Amino acid sequence: MKECWECGAQGVPLHNHHPVPRSRGGTKTIPLCEPCHSKAHHRKKNMNTSALVKEAMARRKAQGAVFGNPNILKGAQQAGVEAASDAAKEFNAFIANKIKEIKEEGYTGYDDIANRLNELNITTRRGSNWNYNNLYKQMKRSA
Repeated sequence: MKECWECGAQGVPLHNHHPVPRSRGGTKTIPLCEPCHSKAHHRKKNMNTSALVKEAMARRKAQGAVFGNPNILKGAQQAGVEAASDAAKEFNAFIANKIKEIKEEGYTGYDDIANRLNELNITTRRGSNWNYNNLYKQMKRSA
């Protein structure tokens, strides 16, 4: 039966610990219980997992390794701006037609039109109810 190399504990889950970290070329392991494994990694500040990962990544970068995709966001901002602009134009056209229909029903004032849009459960682009001010601004945009 295997036991912890450090404290001799038996019948507990054992971890395979690299005394010389793999990131530093180590290949051999020793069995350690969880408490001893934690102590081994926190005895020295340069042996915690975060420090070892950072060290290994820095070494790989120095060897010329490239992490991630540098082109992943290329054009994403422009595509987002275009999508938002297209959605705004579509919404403006929809509301302009609705306002035209409401005016044909006999509603003339901004408050009346806003109330009618609210009765029809048509919200602003941001999902709020219509009022005099946002209807006025919307009609200026659509003109």
